[in-house]
Amino acid sequence: MDVDSDSSSSSSSDSNDEELEKYKQDEMKKKIDALENKILINPSDYDAHVELIEVLRCADDLDQLRAARKRLNDKYPLSANLWLDWIKDEIAIVTTDEEKDNIIKLCEKAVKDYLSIDLWLEYVQFSIGCMSDTTGTDIIRELMERALTAGGLHVPNGNVLFEVYNEFEKLILMSLKQGTDEKAINDQKRRINNLYRRQLSVPLFDMENTYAEYQQWLTAENLEKEKSTVDAYNKAFSKLQQIQVFEDRLLSKEAKDRLESYEEYIRWEKNPKEGGNKPSRIICLYERAIADIPLTQTLWADYIDYIVVTIKEADFILATCKRSVDNCTWSSDLWIIYLTQAEANNQSHEEITAIMEKALSSWFSSPAEYRSLYLSYIFYLRRRLNNTDAETKLKRIEDIRSMLEQGQKFLLESYGYSGDPNCELLLWWTDFEAIITGDMERVRNMWNEILNAGLNQYSSYWMKYINIEIQFGDQKHVRKIFARALMTNTDLPETIGTEWIRYETLYGDLDTLLNCKEKYKTKMKQVQETHEKDPKTENKIGTKEKEAKKRKWDEKEPTKTHNEKSNGNFKVPYAKNDNKQESESSPVKKFKTSNSEINLDKGGRHMEVEGKENRSVFVSNLDFAVTELEVKDALSSVGHCEVLLVRDFKGRSKGFGYVLFEKPEMVEEALKKDRESVNNRPMFVSKCQPDKQSRSSGLRFPTELEKNKLFVKGLPFTCTKTDIENIFKPYGALKDVRVVTFRNGHSKGLAYVDFEDEVSAAQALLKTDNTIIKDRTISVALSRPPERRDPSEIKSYPPVAKFKSQASPLLLGRRAKLSFTPSVLQKKSAQTASTSADDKTPLNNDDFRKMLLGSK
Repeated sequence: MDVDSDSSSSSSSDSNDEELEKYKQDEMKKKIDALENKILINPSDYDAHVELIEVLRCADDLDQLRAARKRLNDKYPLSANLWLDWIKDEIAIVTTDEEKDNIIKLCEKAVKDYLSIDLWLEYVQFSIGCMSDTTGTDIIRELMERALTAGGLHVPNGNVLFEVYNEFEKLILMSLKQGTDEKAINDQKRRINNLYRRQLSVPLFDMENTYAEYQQWLTAENLEKEKSTVDAYNKAFSKLQQIQVFEDRLLSKEAKDRLESYEEYIRWEKNPKEGGNKPSRIICLYERAIADIPLTQTLWADYIDYIVVTIKEADFILATCKRSVDNCTWSSDLWIIYLTQAEANNQSHEEITAIMEKALSSWFSSPAEYRSLYLSYIFYLRRRLNNTDAETKLKRIEDIRSMLEQGQKFLLESYGYSGDPNCELLLWWTDFEAIITGDMERVRNMWNEILNAGLNQYSSYWMKYINIEIQFGDQKHVRKIFARALMTNTDLPETIGTEWIRYETLYGDLDTLLNCKEKYKTKMKQVQETHEKDPKTENKIGTKEKEAKKRKWDEKEPTKTHNEKSNGNFKVPYAKNDNKQESESSPVKKFKTSNSEINLDKGGRHMEVEGKENRSVFVSNLDFAVTELEVKDALSSVGHCEVLLVRDFKGRSKGFGYVLFEKPEMVEEALKKDRESVNNRPMFVSKCQPDKQSRSSGLRFPTELEKNKLFVKGLPFTCTKTDIENIFKPYGALKDVRVVTFRNGHSKGLAYVDFEDEVSAAQALLKTDNTIIKDRTISVALSRPPERRDPSEIKSYPPVAKFKSQASPLLLGRRAKLSFTPSVLQKKSAQTASTSADDKTPLNNDDFRKMLLGSK
């Protein structure tokens, strides 16, 4: 009976173990599938790759593990720990010579990514284990010399490499002593002695013990101590005491926090009077720094600059450049350095083009970075024209034009008007055509595009065009351009007029000079009359003159609109500015509210709303980059309409405007389009009410608590919508994520995360509030826009200082308004931030947690 019972119990236990094992395998398979799917969606998710590798190691699926490691290595350099795990896993199952060769190849790739003493040791020890006869001795010695070159100056750990090398040579000495070849034995002793001398001449940790060990070895071998070795040791030990302070600082900090300490250490070593400016030591320091903080682009740039000046070895420079962009793929500066060094070190055109193509497949955060990259490659293409025959030159000129056109198209399609706000590509193109090809007709067409892009109000652009025409064109066109420039409302008409007179004194006759002076006199009279009619204009023009003097083509964004113009072969990201009837102070007419009439000027056209309110609607909450055509397309299903966006004095959209339909009945259909997305932003559509007095409150968002929407602040300014989605989507299905931005598209560090349900939002709030994202602590709360008071109730505006002192501390931390509410609808009032007698105290995050979790 007892036997049967024990047997039954044992059988039951085995069954339970099998079920548990099967359950673990199923769970692991689910996790692997989930990670594979995550990587498929986002191949750049480094953490997901690493987690998958760890799970596959536990699953003991070597083939799938190899594939995962190779996939990660194809995309990113691997850390020393990842390489060590990979190499050790392969060594554990190696049997054939072919497999051994594959491990050697793995080791070769591993030691090229980052400096790691552990990796070199693993490589050396495996190679020693594979050595089968005396012919392998030289191979091991060559490998050890490479290891010492890479890490022998590594102050904390370099002594380990010397010790392994020394032990290897001592083993050879022991084997030689078993024979009778005295010459070979003495030669080996000298080799070991020299190796000790090398080790003792380098400032390394634990060098006192090494010196004691060296003395013991000399005694055992009946050898005399050499004075040169003692002197080298004393000098190295003195250097160790000097650098000990730097090494202590590095060891006292986490790897990610060592940048400043490394920079100070490197500066000291570079100083000939302090560290001695020894290239080998400085390079080792740079390699140590890069191994600790590989994603620091300034560190890579400094390293490359140093080796370009000191080492001047093409393979080493290009390999370092490649490593830099492999680690910092998002740095356009490093890609430009790579392109420049590839050209400087005589790489082929195909190799340089391949670098450019890989750079363009990377992600950069701003159009300026793409623009710089395109220009750097175009400058290289221009230099290829030197010393070529006529036929080859023509083909290469077409290559340059093609690349310029490609750059223009990419920037326009990706970033719109902000892609190249100062027309840098077109300006260089005009100079290129004028100087290299002499095609002035093409130059004039491009300059028309530049001026029509909104830059015609800056006299500096007109003068650049005129100077090109003077140098490469003809007098007829020069006078035409002068006349056009003088008739245009520019920031400095006096400059254009005086330069025209100067030109006529050099190239013209009496008639052309008198004609020029007459036109200049007429223009200045018009300017004076404008000043007299509107005294404020003088101040505005004075401000423009100051701005024009300070303005740099690559620093200040000129006046522009958001429409696109095409010139057949290429596009420019601006619309032609035809507002020739406007005063210099304002390219777009302002609202006229007298008699309830609103006249809006757009290139000479007027749109009168008075009497047409029954077939007009007011559109607002638009993205500043949205054009009239995009609004028209959004309302195209309603019927034919005319759209006019209200613009500021620089011609930029204010985010609202008016739409006039053919028939009154279309208005009701248009109102149904309220909240429809245009450029990923809800467009508000409301009835047209030109009279401000009769206009209702403009707030279009609920002010009650939104339990399924989170308000996030304190985000890093580099955080994209995708980054935020990745943070919050593990907690539930997302309906929408919106990053709050400035007009220029830069993040304000705020975002709204809208979940499908309240439970997911509550869970996300609890898990993410006060978490650290890229060294910044974020704050997460349920969205609750502040209530807005009726503007008619606000009677006065207290002084700012008084308002701040009297405001409730709780309300000072709250958001005063929703950033995506149109500015025309935002009724600013200092009193909206104060609390009334019957207002409730705002809930904090702890209150929300208690409310959502049902606790008291």
